[in-house]
Amino acid sequence: MPHLIGEHVMLREYQSEDTRSIRGWVNDLDTVRYLSARYWMPQSYTDTADFVEHAMRAGTNGAYFVIASREDGAYLGQVDLFSINWRLRSAELAMVIGNEAARGKGIGQEALGLMLGYAFGMLGLERVELEVATGNRRAIRCYEKAGMKLEGVKRHAFMVDGCYHDLAMMAILAEDWRSRA
Repeated sequence: MPHLIGEHVMLREYQSEDTRSIRGWVNDLDTVRYLSARYWMPQSYTDTADFVEHAMRAGTNGAYFVIASREDGAYLGQVDLFSINWRLRSAELAMVIGNEAARGKGIGQEALGLMLGYAFGMLGLERVELEVATGNRRAIRCYEKAGMKLEGVKRHAFMVDGCYHDLAMMAILAEDWRSRA
C-alpha cells in the first residue's frame, strides 16, 4: 500500500496499533452520530480489532487508508474506498476524522484530495460515490469543495438520535476531478 503524502497529512496503511486510536472515538456519540451502521454503539474492542484486521488484509475490492499526521504518522482518522467494482471502475468512499482536535482544520479536505487523486490517477476509477446524512453539513461542505455533486436523496434512509433522516447521494467522476486538478 503506497503512502500518499500531502502538505499536513499522509495516507498510510492501517497498523495494529491504530486499534487504540480508533477505540478513542468509536464509542463517542458525537463522532459516530452520522457514521454508517458499522460504527453504531456500543463497539467492543473485538469489533474494532476485527475492522483493523479487515483493513490490513483488504483485497482488490478495497483501499483502506489511515489519515495520519505527516509529521509523526499519528492516527487522525481514516478514509476508505470499498466495494470497488473493477468492471464499472467505481467505488464507494467513507471518511471520518476520529481525532476531535484535528476537526475543522482542513485535514479531511486534504485527505479527501489525496484519496481522489489515488482513486482516479492511480487506480483509474471513473466514479467515486458516497452517501451522507443531509444533517451532516460539515461533511457535505467538505465533499462539495472536493467537487462531489449531489445526485439524489434517499428519504428517511438513515437514523440519527432515534429520528429518521434523509441520505444525500453524492459522487464525483474522473472528468470532474481532472478538470479541478
